[in-house]
This record gives sequence, C-alpha cells and structure tokens, in this order.
Amino acid sequence: MVTLEMDIETNQISRSRGQAVGQAVSEFLRPRTKVAAIVLSYNGAKVVGACLESLFKSSYQNLEVIVVDNGSTDGTASLVRERFPRARLISTGKNLGFAGGNNIGIAATDADIVILLNDDTTIEPDAIDAIVRFAGSDPDVGIVGCKILYPDGKTIQHAGGAVLPNGLTRHYGYGELDNGQFDRVFDVAYVTGAAIAIKREVLDRLGLLDAGYFPIYFEEVEFCERARRLGYRVVYLPRAVVYHYESQVTVKASFGFFFRYHLGRLRYVLKNFTVSRLIGFAKEELRWLRTTGFREQRWPLMLAYLRTFLKLPMILWARHRDWVRARVNPRIVKGAIDFAESALYNQLEGFSPIQQWRGSRVRAVCERARFKLLSGGLASRLNLTVAAFNGHLTRLKVYVGRRKVGEVEVADYLHTQKFDLPKDVLEGTQGRPLDIVLRAIYANGERDGAYRLALKSAWVE
Repeated sequence: MVTLEMDIETNQISRSRGQAVGQAVSEFLRPRTKVAAIVLSYNGAKVVGACLESLFKSSYQNLEVIVVDNGSTDGTASLVRERFPRARLISTGKNLGFAGGNNIGIAATDADIVILLNDDTTIEPDAIDAIVRFAGSDPDVGIVGCKILYPDGKTIQHAGGAVLPNGLTRHYGYGELDNGQFDRVFDVAYVTGAAIAIKREVLDRLGLLDAGYFPIYFEEVEFCERARRLGYRVVYLPRAVVYHYESQVTVKASFGFFFRYHLGRLRYVLKNFTVSRLIGFAKEELRWLRTTGFREQRWPLMLAYLRTFLKLPMILWARHRDWVRARVNPRIVKGAIDFAESALYNQLEGFSPIQQWRGSRVRAVCERARFKLLSGGLASRLNLTVAAFNGHLTRLKVYVGRRKVGEVEVADYLHTQKFDLPKDVLEGTQGRPLDIVLRAIYANGERDGAYRLALKSAWVE
C-alpha cells in the first residue's frame, strides 16, 4: 500500500506507504467544484430508486447525494437507507412542500453547485459534467436548466420555460419529438424545478426558496426571476439530459392541480410584477378568462382567487421581504421585448437577458421591425435571434438602411440567423448606427395581420 503526496510549490508527486494508490489518485483527480444533488421525495418509494441509481452512475466525481424524505409514509426512508447507504438521508417528519423540503437539503450542504431533482427523474451519466463545465465557463450564469424528456426518450417535456403576461407558464418544445430543434444554449425566463442547478453565490445572495408556495408550483419561477433581476443568466443547457415521469403526486389537469397551480401563479404575480406589469396582467387575465380560462378551469380558479385574497397581507409582506432592488452585475442588459399586444408570447417569452447587445430596444412586432445597432468598427456580420408565430413558415427579409442583405424562412422557435454585411454598407455607416429593418410575409405569399415576429437578440460582429 502506498500513498501519493503532492508538493504544491514544486507540483511534484511523491509516494509513501499508507493508503491504496487508487484511492489517492482518485482524490487528486477529484474536481474542485463540489456538486450536491438534492432529491426531494414524498411517497416516492416506487421511483426514487431509479433516480438514485442514475446519480451514482454519474461520471462526475465530486458529487454529494442528499435525499430529503418529505414526510413519506410508504417506506421511502427505509428503502434509501438500505439500498443506497452512500446517499445522505434527511427526514423532515412532515410534508414541508417543494420549497420547504428542498430548503432543508440546501441548508445541509456547502456545495458550489446545488442541483434540485424530483424523485421521479433519472439523469444521463454526463449531465452533471455538462452543467459544471458550462456554469464555470461564464461568471454571469447563475442557474442552469436541462433538456427534459419523457421516459420514451423521444418526446420533449421541457426545453426552458416562458412566462406569459398574466403569469401563465409554457415549456418550450412541450410534447414535440426531439429532432434537435432545441439543441442549442439560450437564455430563458425560468427552468423547471424538476431539474434545476443553482450556483452557491446565487443562493448566498437570494437566500432559500419561498416556502409560501405551499405545497408546490412557481417556487422556481420566482427564484429564476429574482436571479435575473440581480443580473444572473438563467440558461437552458441541452447537453444535460434528464428523463421525467411527471406529476407523480398531483394528477395533471385535475382540480387539485389547477387549484395549486393558480394559487402559486397569483402569489408569483403579486410578489414579483411591477405596477406596469400588474396592469398588463389584469388586461391579459381578463382576455384569457373570456376566451378559455373561466370556461375550462372555473372552480379551481375561483377558489384560488378567494384563497389569494384572504392571504393578500402576507403576500404583500413577502413581496417587501424578497424584492430585489439592485443588480449585482449591471452590465447585463435586460431585454425590453414587449408582448402586451402580440399573440406570440404563447410560444416565446422574451424577458431574458440579451447578450452582446449594443443598440436601442427591440420589440416583438407584427409584420415589421425597425431598430438601430452600433457597428463596432470591424463588424462584417449581422446576427439575429428571431422566430415567428403564425403556424406557418414565414419569409423574413432583412435590410440595412435601404439595402437588402438577406432573406430567410423562420418558424415558431428561436434560431440565430447570420447575414454578411456588404463592405459599401459598412463604409457608408462608419461610426454611425446601422439602421436595421425586418419585413415578414408568409412563405406562400399570403398577407395576414395575425402573424408576428419575435426578436430576442441582435448584434454585429
């Protein structure tokens, strides 16, 4: 038996008798970034085993696995204790809800990155490696979400989340076959709590999840919004793949599901919306109620409205307690894309940080967009992250000033389109902003005021 020892100053390794070589080498190769995977389980004896098996098969070495038994009565704690002695088991004694249970696990670790996982998920072996590498590549990244598939491994459940003006949420790609259409990194309004990675510095600044969202729904939506308000990026990472059975506790689309969902939604809106967004919320809520909301979800909605009204003083106190007033990193410019008069927010959110932004505000508009960008001197290419929402392919024509520089077809998911800029255009605008004009028509030539453009970011390089 030998032990490997390293001299930090000379960077030399020496051998001495003691521990096994394999154990010593393992310690030297252990990544510096410590990760804690917190698995919250409530009566999850049937599913938690598969989740823990996938975690212990992870290729990432410096991983701590914590199971929080949230008052289970089905023997979950015994199963974990017997089959997975390497996992750290914490029993709450009662159901503290999603936020309360996860807060117990977060408080029990000093890990650099905390990953919250539902007990009915399994992860790919390289998912945590991908999260750690990406989170460490950009100090502005605060929260990372995963590509979440249904157990068939083909159908998308979540590729990042959008928040509508009245607080309703949407998952990008929900129910679509995974054909690589979401295989790129992009900023989002939020990522689902079923699999969410949070940096320690974000937790240190924001504190724990709001346990007032009891028992579940919208805790992660608020946490992501507060993190973005501080200037952190919330990013969807497609290389981190997770499989999720979904709704093991609450039956999807049941009375209980809708009641808890709207109860959380109303708390989220009242806690986090500014006055202008609250006015927009009221308008959009009335429109939604007139069209589908009240007809389909009448009774759970009415009960959620009543319960929220009774709890209004406590919600307003929580708003004052948790409101983020200043950014830690003001150089990240928040997007100002406005969906108040557009139908496209059903697909795209647009409230994410806009990276490499060097111009005036860009709005989601119908048919035509016009804005200015600074050329930066040596720029030769225009980049637009753009999409359309109309149920059809849309032909997008791009002009710089009066000069047409390109034409592409866009669909209802975001892609970055690149357009080479002619030298004469750049020479004529040296030191002055580029005047960008976008025009869109249906690919088949039809014209209809119902279609929309969504411009998430624009920059020149």
